[in-house]
Amino acid sequence: MRLDAAAMRTIFEGVVAERGVIAAWDEVAVPVLVGIGERFQATQRFVEVEHLISRCVSEVLGAVPRPASPPRVLLAAADEEQHTLPLEALAAALAQGGVATRLLGARVPARALDDAVTRTGPAVVVLWSQMAGTGDPAQLARVAAHSHPPLLLAAGGPGWPAVLPSGVAQLTELAEAAELVQAAAT
Repeated sequence: MRLDAAAMRTIFEGVVAERGVIAAWDEVAVPVLVGIGERFQATQRFVEVEHLISRCVSEVLGAVPRPASPPRVLLAAADEEQHTLPLEALAAALAQGGVATRLLGARVPARALDDAVTRTGPAVVVLWSQMAGTGDPAQLARVAAHSHPPLLLAAGGPGWPAVLPSGVAQLTELAEAAELVQAAAT
């Protein structure tokens, strides 16, 4: 609550170094972010705290050393989805496992995703949707129908509807996602 970014980074860096990205995400980042979100819902205050914590977590995840191998995994947020921190956690967890990724970031339009799949030929595509309004299964169907579809196409996050296109994996937990993606990418 003091907006002490240096302390936030130091704490999260320590947990990542000691326990790894997955434990740091599950045991520190998510509970803190959920708690701040609940406090915001109750008071309509402290958005600045959530933003600063998110930024510090993002910086620490981005500092995890990346493998030098060519990326076979493409990570992107669904069209109009602005939340990317879970994708950043997945990219960092995969990096710790020796898997290189391309992270396109927030609000990736369907055509841009299609162009990226065409140019990079990934073995795995993970499309993230945090909010229900951004989880359009047509985005997944478009990737699945690509002339060179990935070996694994996955929908990550709670924003997707219960019914997804055939063959699309649903990812809900970071450890499960990292294991599945790593297996498909290697």
